[in-house]
Amino acid sequence: MNVSQKADVLKKINALRDVYANNFRRFAHDCLVIRTKTNGIQPFVLNSVQLDFLARFEKQIQFRGLCRFIVLKARQMGLSTLIEALMYWWAIFHSGFKGLVLTHKDSATQELFEMTRRYHNNVPDFFKPKAHNDSSHELTFRGLESAIKTATAGSKNAGHGSTFQGLHWSEVSRSPNQDDIVAGVLQTVPDGAGSLIFLESTANGIGDFFHETWQAAVRGENDFEPAFYAWFEMAEYRRSAVGVEFSEEELEYQAIFGVDDEQLAWRQYTINNKMGSGSLEKRLNLFKEQYPSTAEEAFRSDENSFIAPESVELAMRSEYEPVGAVVIGLDPARQGRDHTGVVVRQGRKVRYVGRWKLDDTMMIVGRVVKLFDEFQADCVFVDAIGVGAGVYDRLRELGYKAEQAIVSKRADKEHTYFNKRAEIWTDMAEWLDNGADLPDSHALRDDLLLLGYGYDSSNRLKMQSKNNLTRSPDLGDALALTFYAPVAAQQDDDLGVNYGSKAKKWRGKGGAKVRV
Repeated sequence: MNVSQKADVLKKINALRDVYANNFRRFAHDCLVIRTKTNGIQPFVLNSVQLDFLARFEKQIQFRGLCRFIVLKARQMGLSTLIEALMYWWAIFHSGFKGLVLTHKDSATQELFEMTRRYHNNVPDFFKPKAHNDSSHELTFRGLESAIKTATAGSKNAGHGSTFQGLHWSEVSRSPNQDDIVAGVLQTVPDGAGSLIFLESTANGIGDFFHETWQAAVRGENDFEPAFYAWFEMAEYRRSAVGVEFSEEELEYQAIFGVDDEQLAWRQYTINNKMGSGSLEKRLNLFKEQYPSTAEEAFRSDENSFIAPESVELAMRSEYEPVGAVVIGLDPARQGRDHTGVVVRQGRKVRYVGRWKLDDTMMIVGRVVKLFDEFQADCVFVDAIGVGAGVYDRLRELGYKAEQAIVSKRADKEHTYFNKRAEIWTDMAEWLDNGADLPDSHALRDDLLLLGYGYDSSNRLKMQSKNNLTRSPDLGDALALTFYAPVAAQQDDDLGVNYGSKAKKWRGKGGAKVRV
């Protein structure tokens, strides 16, 4: 090869290097290999879920110049594999980038680092920097001042004393010392361009850092974009349905989530063969946690949720004509983490959902008055404990039909329910089970599924105390308040408490308003 030929080759290599630096999909296809589940070492071909997440990543980089993701997923979707590849790709094409990979246990840390080393070892020499520090937990790239380092969350000092431009924290919900890690590692990643943070996990119950951060991301209260992937978004999760018989529960599931027979057959096989021993209910709950259909199902599968997730999902896909009295439920809040929750319900249809952060009770009154007039409401039930008392008084003073709702008082069926709160949540649950129309609101869904329940010494139903929660289910309480007492519509007095009994199902969607 003469000098001119060598120059042409070098020019082509440099041009291709520029392509790889700006096009991860091309780089992964040409340069990276992975260990597959069944076929050994193979080129990295992105699956359906990986392609979707990559598109989200590229969009954040394009518009923000950085990325912040919190990822909730089913098992074995390959998202850790993709995120490791993104971290490696970013490190070798961006000088000065130092990334930390953090997992919940040593074996997982080692597995992810072996993945990164496999990427590096198989990239053609023309397109990768030399690694001058290739230890059991760190790759440092010569001439770039870039590095990939790993640590285990079991150490309280993991990542302390360093500054990182990238963080991949895998299985956050199963990591010990979450608060220490948040106070340490997360604080070291700057907010500047080129910084990357991926918080990625399956769910492990409620109340921990991962759950609270997810909830805040869904509400738009932090910098993270929530990315949830249900198991059926994975194209590979299917199995032949020839000769397979489906139960009534499975057919109902299919109707709610729209999975096909092959996906349903895979679900049946996995529940029966890969969820351990025990009752069907136990195996089904474990499947919901590891292979969730919704984010709420993932977090609530092993919890004592009072409201059935299936009823909420079906209500958010159903259509009913609004018939009967228009009732507003108002759960006021003025300070702290709680919001004012407000719901407008007419029969079987919820027509408005709002979560307000207002520090002035008169501003709350003003908003309620506008809603009352807009929907021509028949009554507003106000949680009159605490700040709500002033809101109630002012609404009455203005001449609006307002009723005090004291949820701590004795229930109408006092031998069945611990207090009025348990009674109205039960009425709401039965309303949902019998067919309802809810707007598709993450905030409403989260609040409805937040509460657990139990029984007192007299075997009366008792709702979970708010003292045991990190936040209040504002919208769930507001919807429950609409069942506080019967309300007659101004022109339909015969409906009584059986709201919506004359409702007709619709085919089209629309009509509900959401302000959260």
